[in-house]
Amino acid sequence: MRNTYSPWRDLANRPQVDLVWRELPEGILGQYEHHLLRITLDPRMPRRQSRSVLAHELAHADARDVLSVCADANRRQERRADHKAARRLIHIDDLADVMVSCDNHLSAMAVELHVSDALLRIRRELLSAAEKYRLWHRLAEAS
Repeated sequence: MRNTYSPWRDLANRPQVDLVWRELPEGILGQYEHHLLRITLDPRMPRRQSRSVLAHELAHADARDVLSVCADANRRQERRADHKAARRLIHIDDLADVMVSCDNHLSAMAVELHVSDALLRIRRELLSAAEKYRLWHRLAEAS
């Protein structure tokens, strides 16, 4: 794997940000509270999902996001955090390798990349033209 980003190491390098493990309401896996500099993660999720959610919440911390009364603003913040987490956790060459080794099976690829299925979907949606070409070229080589 070429990706060396670890959200756990990133968090350890931010002593001002606290991590709390607590069961959250259904449908919520994590949250960042800027005024408290606190990330809360639900302990019931699988390890690879918690890695993805932590990367997402750290992206909120980077942007100093706060929950807004404006739903559109909140959606933009969520989308930006998803995109940053996906790019941090999934290197394009690692994606190419697992596409070949896992025959492009989404869940198998996510397991190999140690990310959630949802984050892998997001990363694939974000592909630039150059990244699409790299993937196409790598898949063509493997055929």
